[in-house]
Amino acid sequence: MDGMMSHTTSARGELDPVAESVAVYSDHADDYAAVHAPKMADRAERFAGSLPTPSLILDAGCGPGRDLARFRAYGHVVRGVDLNPVFVAKANTYAPTSQCDLREIGTRFPAGTFDGVWASASLVHLDAAETVDVLGQFGTLLRPGGKLYVCLKATGHTGWLDESEGRRWYTVWDPDEFAAAVRGASFEVDRVDRGPYVEVWASRNG
Repeated sequence: MDGMMSHTTSARGELDPVAESVAVYSDHADDYAAVHAPKMADRAERFAGSLPTPSLILDAGCGPGRDLARFRAYGHVVRGVDLNPVFVAKANTYAPTSQCDLREIGTRFPAGTFDGVWASASLVHLDAAETVDVLGQFGTLLRPGGKLYVCLKATGHTGWLDESEGRRWYTVWDPDEFAAAVRGASFEVDRVDRGPYVEVWASRNG
């Protein structure tokens, strides 16, 4: 599958936790879409309002396309990427979406392509080093002054979690450490919201 093969196994020959975790969503994609449909509406509205209309937004890890539809409704131009092929098929009904491993996102678009990058809980299955690397790639893809929203888990324990849908890997971040990682990726942090998920709102330096 496009964007997945190079990360299917780790250097130790083990299954890649990201690919393994993302694959779990396929069997419950409709349920996932229904459960999460009403969530994050206020955040999407705030992010959309932080950008001139129309702006070009990348929904990085768009899932079944909920926020693609929202950003279009606010007058923006949107592109989606996701690693799960079932989600990609669903998201394509809302906006052009391609299958892509976020760890390779910087190879998919020219530098400075986007006015905004929206990454809502899409980095939760990456380890800390991978997350830092992807944040740097987001910085490259954004124009100077472009906006970033990213949130990930700030409670629980890093490692495998057995959930009703299946087994997934999660990396849990300290909010201050995550904000520092965003700053280190050439961003100015505009706002940090703390809770079960740490939410960082940032602007691209330059």
